[in-house]
Amino acid sequence: MFDQLRQRFFTEAGRNKPARVEPLLPSQVGELNLNWTSHFNTPALREHIEEFSGLSLRVSGHSDYIIGDNWRRRREIGQITETRTRYQRLLLVDQLVAEFARRNYKLVILGHDEQNDHQEFYTDAGFEQLERIVYYEKSDMRILPLAEFPPVSMETYRHTPAQVNDLLAVDNAAFPWLWWNSQAELNFYQAQEGVTIYLAYRKMPDGTRQPVGYFGFTLYDRWAHLDRLAVVPGLQGQRVGAYQLGYAIGLMERRGAQRVTLSTQLNNTRSQALYEGFGFHRVKSLEYSLVGKWLHSPSAG
Repeated sequence: MFDQLRQRFFTEAGRNKPARVEPLLPSQVGELNLNWTSHFNTPALREHIEEFSGLSLRVSGHSDYIIGDNWRRRREIGQITETRTRYQRLLLVDQLVAEFARRNYKLVILGHDEQNDHQEFYTDAGFEQLERIVYYEKSDMRILPLAEFPPVSMETYRHTPAQVNDLLAVDNAAFPWLWWNSQAELNFYQAQEGVTIYLAYRKMPDGTRQPVGYFGFTLYDRWAHLDRLAVVPGLQGQRVGAYQLGYAIGLMERRGAQRVTLSTQLNNTRSQALYEGFGFHRVKSLEYSLVGKWLHSPSAG
């Protein structure tokens, strides 16, 4: 509350000399106060500004700034990653949100630290909880026998054009718009160290194969995190997800994992029931909210 009142006070006090917001340029990064809590050092911020031109702003003549980019490499979803301000956070946030809207972004998401550090400010500015994310952990690697599940074939993802198309088709069918993977996000994810992705196929009567699901996980020494588990809508509830989950846990164990974690949406009760049936336990201390502000409907052009 103090932060909001202080900014309003100084806005009123400076009404005759309005602050001027301008794009933050790479050459100006050295003038900023990047303290130890920043997401960036000077070279990294210069590179970031070059990549996301026009999505970082500063108050002319001051060190107040705001850093924006794309959330999960989605060109239609913006992110407020970082602000450093004394008095002009409201002005900078309004200007960046307006720039996202001008570029036809559908939604603006708050970075995790930005949300936690300035929660009351963003609530007053019209941001709201979009999703509540719940966290699960399985402290052993026991699984149900795979023979009990319906026949699907699992194929290692090798990033071929056909596999990219199959995976994105499954992904966009299985998840709501907010959680779609873009090809850019998929490329980034697949290139990370420790990542494994498998596609699930079923054989059709005419002999062709239909992609029906996929999973991806990241192995961190003796700990694995299930990043994604998808099943096409027509087969949800028919244990294809359970087959994939068991298959994934078996791979994790063979590669040395001794525990598994994952996250899902609070309103996704079907996935929670699946995970709990495999012995996952909810860790409430690690839950968090995804907070944002809608600019346009996802269906808008």
